[in-house]
Amino acid sequence: MSILNLAVFCTAFAGAALLCNAALPWLRRAFLVTPGARSSHLRATPQGGGLIVAPLALAIACVALLASDWRPSRFDASLIAALLALVALGCWDDLSGLSARFRFAVQAGAAGIVLATLPDAPLPVLGWLPPPVGALALLIGIVWFVNLTNFMDGIDLISVAEFVPAFATIYLLMPPSFPTVLCLAFAGALCGFALLNRPPARLFLGDSGSLPLGLLGATGALLVAGRYGIIVAALPFLYYGADATLTLARRAVAGETVWEAHKQHFYQRALQRGLSVRQIIARVLACNIALCAIALLVVNGNAIAHLAAFASGLVVVGLLLRDLSRERA
Repeated sequence: MSILNLAVFCTAFAGAALLCNAALPWLRRAFLVTPGARSSHLRATPQGGGLIVAPLALAIACVALLASDWRPSRFDASLIAALLALVALGCWDDLSGLSARFRFAVQAGAAGIVLATLPDAPLPVLGWLPPPVGALALLIGIVWFVNLTNFMDGIDLISVAEFVPAFATIYLLMPPSFPTVLCLAFAGALCGFALLNRPPARLFLGDSGSLPLGLLGATGALLVAGRYGIIVAALPFLYYGADATLTLARRAVAGETVWEAHKQHFYQRALQRGLSVRQIIARVLACNIALCAIALLVVNGNAIAHLAAFASGLVVVGLLLRDLSRERA
C-alpha cells in the first residue's frame, strides 16, 4: 500500500468516526428508528450514517487523486453521480418512505449510467449472450445486488463485516484507479462508522448507506470479473448473495411479499435462536475473510482452479448457513 492510499484509509476512518459522533444529536432528531415487529434492535436508534460514510469516502478519494494529477474519466464521473443519486434516494426513503416502483426506477437509472460508461465494456462476463440481453442481465444483476445489500443490512456491523473485506480484496486485485481508491476510502469510512455501529449500536447506516454500498460493490465486482473472471468476482460476496437469495426464494414460495421488511434472513433467525449479535458477526466476518482469501489465492489459476475455489466457497457458506440455522439452548 502506498503512502497516499494509506492516508486515504486513515483519513476516511478518522473522519467517519468524528463526523458520525458529531452528527448523532441531529441524526437522533431527524432519523430516529423505533423498534417494530420486524426490527432486530431493541431501542430507538438513529439511522443516516450513510449520509456521512458515502459522501466522505467520495470526497477523500477525489481529493487524494486530484493531488496525483487525476483527470476524471466519463466512467469516474458517472460512478460519482450514480452513488450520490442513491445516497439521496436512500435519505428520502429513510425520511418518508417511497414506493417500490420509484425506488427501482432510480436504482435502474444509476446502474444504467455506470454500465454505459464501464471502461472494459463489453465485459466478457456474459459474452455468450447477445449484447442487448447481456446488458439487460447485468443491469438486473446490479439492481438486485443494490437491493440485496439493503435487505441484508439488518443487524449491527453486518455491512462492515461484508464490505470491508470485499473492498480490500477489490483494492488488492485491481490496478490503481478511481474505483479502487474509492473502495479503499469506503473501507476506511466503514471502519470509522463501526465504532458507533458496534453492539449495541448507537447509529445505523440506513438506506443512504446501504444503497451506494451495493452499487459500488457490484461495480467493483464487474471490474474484477472483466479481469479475472466471474468466480473470483463473486467469491467475496457469496455469503450475502446466498443468504438473501435463499431467504427471498423461501418467502416467495410461501406467498409472502418479498420486498417488505422481515426477520427471516439466516442471521436474523440465528439471533432469535440464541446467538448474540457479536457471535453472529464473528461468524460472518470469518466466512467473508475466508471467501476473500480464496479469491486472492486463485486469481492466476485456470478454469479448474476457479471451479474448485467456487466449490470451496460454497462449502464455507453452506457451513455458515447451517450453523446459523441450528437451534440453541
